[in-house]
Amino acid sequence: MTDKHQYIPAPKTHLKLHRIGRKYMLVETPEGCANLTNVYSMNETAAWLWQKICNGEKHTAEKLAHGLCQEYKVDPDRALHDVEHQLETWKMMGLLS
Repeated sequence: MTDKHQYIPAPKTHLKLHRIGRKYMLVETPEGCANLTNVYSMNETAAWLWQKICNGEKHTAEKLAHGLCQEYKVDPDRALHDVEHQLETWKMMGLLS
């Protein structure tokens, strides 16, 4: 990311999050059909972040980390580091623009 503090993550279109037991799966659904070639597994925290960036609001890493601290009672510095790392990973995987 060029500027981590100003970056607003935006999910690519045609990705749908599904809950299966205690895990979450992100599946490509172009034209309404599930493409099981690329399925991404997430834990509850990652799914929470994904849902936040998909809700139509513009979230920076700092805003997401703040929400993560409120939701899961984690250290703010750790939350920011983890959010930035997760966003970068998703971007490298082609899930974010």
